[in-house]
Amino acid sequence: MDSTLAVVIAAGLGLRLKPLTDVLPKCMLDVQGSTMLNRALETFRESSLSRSVVIGGFEAARMRLPEQVTLVMNHDYTNNNILHSLACARDQMDGEGTVLISYSDIIFRGSVVKNFLSDETADISIVVDQKWPDRYQGRMLHPLSQAEAAKFGSGQELLQTGKDLLTEDHDPQCWGEFIGMMKMTPKGRDLFWGVFDDVNSKLAMDAPFQGTIEWRRAYITDLLQELVDREIDVHCSLIQGGWLEIDTTEDYDLAASFDFSESLTS
Repeated sequence: MDSTLAVVIAAGLGLRLKPLTDVLPKCMLDVQGSTMLNRALETFRESSLSRSVVIGGFEAARMRLPEQVTLVMNHDYTNNNILHSLACARDQMDGEGTVLISYSDIIFRGSVVKNFLSDETADISIVVDQKWPDRYQGRMLHPLSQAEAAKFGSGQELLQTGKDLLTEDHDPQCWGEFIGMMKMTPKGRDLFWGVFDDVNSKLAMDAPFQGTIEWRRAYITDLLQELVDREIDVHCSLIQGGWLEIDTTEDYDLAASFDFSESLTS
């Protein structure tokens, strides 16, 4: 494994966590005695990712970052979305080996990261959870339709991804939820950013793209779908729980009882 760098996307407004995020980035919310961001950064360090880059935007000055962490800014965070936010850290990825990329509003057990890094199947890989039916039971403020769904084939290759895809009738044996964690080798990044640049050169910022109404507001899943449509392989590294998205106040309340221990099998 040649991974040395983790990139955390933490520029968003966290609107669905208001009033907790009125003046604080949601990654700085406390979960069981530590902020979401510091929990992630510590897990990455323990997983041999010696350096991290955090992409800040909303109230970035309130982020408390360790010395070995580099902050880069998405100054247009009010107008764009996760994909274009990630692009702000392209220069920091140059010359690196495999780079792990993560949303900042997820908490997870260390095994999720370690097992993902050990899965060296492909140049572009995403973490996909098959236990999504359990997590959406009683989750009222974040409906299943808003999950970033991932349909995968028998070889765990990504076939379809995006929002407004997942329903209770879908089979977890071929449908999962993208948890907001991915990794790319140098070759994978060349493919990923090559497609990004091609789309960017042809579309106006306010033009529709894949599942989003404006290119500037595209999600990572929108570009992943573009890769699939262009027959570029994206691998789904499958997990069975062990993580939690904190998108709403309901999720945040649930995080207080999340089990970070590795003693469980799921």
